[in-house]
Amino acid sequence: MGITKKFLNLFKSGKADGEEEWEEVRILEQTAHYDNFLMALSEGDLDTRWSAVRSVGDLGEPFIGPLISGLKDEYWIIRRGSADTLGKIGAPAVGPLIAAFQEKGEDVRQEIVRALQLIGEPAADPLIQALKHNHQYIRRGAVQALGVMCEARAVPGLLESLKDPDAGVRQESAVALGRIGDPKAVGPLIETLNDAKESVRMAVMATLCSLGEPSILPLIRALTDPNDDIRRRATLALVTIGEPAVEILINTLGDQTPAIRKGSVEVLGQIGNTRAIPTIMDVLDDPERSVRIEAVKALAALGVPAIAPLMQAFREGDVMKRTSAMEALWMLGQPATTPLIMVLKDDQSDVRKRAALLLGEIGDQKAVDHLTGLLADQNVAVRREAFEALEMIKKRKAQ
Repeated sequence: MGITKKFLNLFKSGKADGEEEWEEVRILEQTAHYDNFLMALSEGDLDTRWSAVRSVGDLGEPFIGPLISGLKDEYWIIRRGSADTLGKIGAPAVGPLIAAFQEKGEDVRQEIVRALQLIGEPAADPLIQALKHNHQYIRRGAVQALGVMCEARAVPGLLESLKDPDAGVRQESAVALGRIGDPKAVGPLIETLNDAKESVRMAVMATLCSLGEPSILPLIRALTDPNDDIRRRATLALVTIGEPAVEILINTLGDQTPAIRKGSVEVLGQIGNTRAIPTIMDVLDDPERSVRIEAVKALAALGVPAIAPLMQAFREGDVMKRTSAMEALWMLGQPATTPLIMVLKDDQSDVRKRAALLLGEIGDQKAVDHLTGLLADQNVAVRREAFEALEMIKKRKAQ
């Protein structure tokens, strides 16, 4: 008896002839539906395949395999429909979806992640377990899915995955930790700044920057790391974080560790916030030469707003601070010309002499007339420095 005749008998009697006969009809109906679905998915046109993948969500597990195959369809709409239907089927689809991560192709992986995200909670524990799978593509897919799901319970496993032998897993782990946003990830992420793969390092830096304030102090401490790569990337990360780091960096300029003072002043110069200028001026006479050098470069980088305090140190500071201020003014170049011309008439001959020296080093033609007037200065050292400055400017113009 065919399936149609069996249905007619049931409808006429209002019941099945028996439980076994009803079960037989149910199986026949499901088999027919399954065969029709497979035919539609493999042989149908786009509209037919689309209707097929959208029609079986309530029919459950028997259709998981074909729907997994639909994730590889050439048309995006079939891939998306298959993912949505697998998400609707729920927990029974989790295992096959995780296994499907072995398939290559970012488009397929994207739809697998989508389906797992739609399934939600039932997928979390199997995905966490998959972080230790022996296939790197499955580990990579599990990491990506847990990140998209923002699954906080996965953080310990994801931290372990930062050391995975596969660079793709390490990179996705850094991205996933950024999505989840747990501050506990900062330390292990900083340790990964010297990863052998540039793609991993960039992902780690992006995550550290996205975590924001919790990253700042650990990154400042990383400025003392013996590894050059970690120090360089910690600096870049702090510069990228920018304004939120400024106040903390200013406070660390008084730290007892020279490497922290040096790194902090370097970062402040690159961030470019002028409210750091007074504190950077204070370290122009730092006992460590490397710190003074970075302070000079930072003030020069901060530009015109730094000129007034630098000129004050140039005129009134002790020898060390005065020398550092002169170097910063020289690095500033032409913007410092006018303030230096203004002190060519200073009461102190030493100030006039140093101003002439700097104007010669800067080489701005605008200073020529003023330096010429200084050739009649009553102080012989000032006259000599003015003459040397004019010669330097003349040579520069000739060149």
